[in-house]
Amino acid sequence: MDGSVVNVALPTLQGKFHATAGSIQWVVQSYALFAAALLLLGGAIGDRYGRRRTFTWGVVLFALASAACAASALLGQLIAARAVQGVGAALLIPQGLSILSTSFPADQRGRAIGTWSAWTSVFIALGPVAGGWLLQVWSWRLIFLLNLPVALVVIMLAPRIPESRAAVDSSSAPRLDHLGATLATLSFAAIIYSLSFAPELGWRDPRIIWLLLGGVVLLTAFLLSQSRRKNAMMPLSLFSNSRFLAANLLTFLLYGALGGALFVIPFYLIQVRHFAPAAAGAAFLPLIALMFFFSARVGALIPKAGERALLFTGAAFAGAGFAAFALLDSLQGYVLAVLPGVLLLGVGMTLAVAPLTTTVMSSVPEGETGIASAVNNALSRLASLVAVSLLSVVLAHGFATSLVVQLDQSGLPVEARDQMIANQSRLHDTPILTSLTQKQRIEAASLLDRAFLSGFRSVMLACTIGAWSGAVSVLVLLPKRTRS
Repeated sequence: MDGSVVNVALPTLQGKFHATAGSIQWVVQSYALFAAALLLLGGAIGDRYGRRRTFTWGVVLFALASAACAASALLGQLIAARAVQGVGAALLIPQGLSILSTSFPADQRGRAIGTWSAWTSVFIALGPVAGGWLLQVWSWRLIFLLNLPVALVVIMLAPRIPESRAAVDSSSAPRLDHLGATLATLSFAAIIYSLSFAPELGWRDPRIIWLLLGGVVLLTAFLLSQSRRKNAMMPLSLFSNSRFLAANLLTFLLYGALGGALFVIPFYLIQVRHFAPAAAGAAFLPLIALMFFFSARVGALIPKAGERALLFTGAAFAGAGFAAFALLDSLQGYVLAVLPGVLLLGVGMTLAVAPLTTTVMSSVPEGETGIASAVNNALSRLASLVAVSLLSVVLAHGFATSLVVQLDQSGLPVEARDQMIANQSRLHDTPILTSLTQKQRIEAASLLDRAFLSGFRSVMLACTIGAWSGAVSVLVLLPKRTRS
């Protein structure tokens, strides 16, 4: 719920802190960075020191960081607190399925995991609606305070969870891959930071150049470490299996496109279409409903239709959904301009999610399903992390190019045009001179709308290409399964 609610709050937070586009995305990116880079390490810590204990540590840390988020007076404080939240998430998220698997006998385990998945979908859907309502009625700080009563209940129930670990004696468990975790965190931090601020500082800025080069070097070192270390948290040998490679490449492309789109769309709905935050949060309820009611039925189709056909069709529909957002943005109203894209995306994700999980889990020997699932989960989060930064560059470029052209052709005073160009890094939140006449202010606001839409279309088309590239990768890499 926390992950889904923050995106809806971003336009409000940008206005409150007068933040640039590069700065405000770090409210999401700081959390995503640590949650993704440390996820595999968090799973290994649970296996070694106890899953209940690690889960409880993660919940406590997440709750404390949530309180710090709510108390933040500066954007830098909020970003730092979100980073700590990410560490807490990396500790608690990997323990969920492991705890369920060890807490229920085999005949009840499927029902328990199904219930857990269903409530996950419910709260992903409720998060933006509840958070949007709190934003409208009270304050953005309450979206973080929402976590505290939930965390308190979990901590009170934690002693009833049976403790479990992978090795009976923690001293016999493999050593934790601290080197891999450090290299992953530093490499992605450098790359994402450079991509975030390149539109604002310029690609020739020495800080951007050196950070980007340093990130690539560190990422290369991380990949080398994972190919050579016996205790690697992301064993690269798994990717030699074409089925595993195909599933994870689709995961990276499809979930990257989805994560990037869900970052940009709230700005489009709230700033351009003037949706209230609660209405913007509710915009994706049809997608969640489709996944909630039909994912299990799609799972039952896998033996008949085959994973390959379902994954290809799902990715194709998802790409069509992103394209609909780009092509219908000139229409008026939610039903005509937004709902078609939401429904197409919902159909695509519903068709893809269950077969994707099945393909990942069936592509490796039974003894490696745990690490295979963890790697796939981490890749989906890394995909979103990278996509948000890359697509923010696309959005900023499209916005700036359109704004400059339109300002040259406008009747606005030179002073107003210069100020808007100087503050274009704030995208649609670019301030308009108060000294302008009412007619000029309307013209300036219209310019910002059209400039943002130009960048928004480019982002949605890039998401379309990403999803359809994933569909092609399934056809090329995923072999047809023969009847047994």
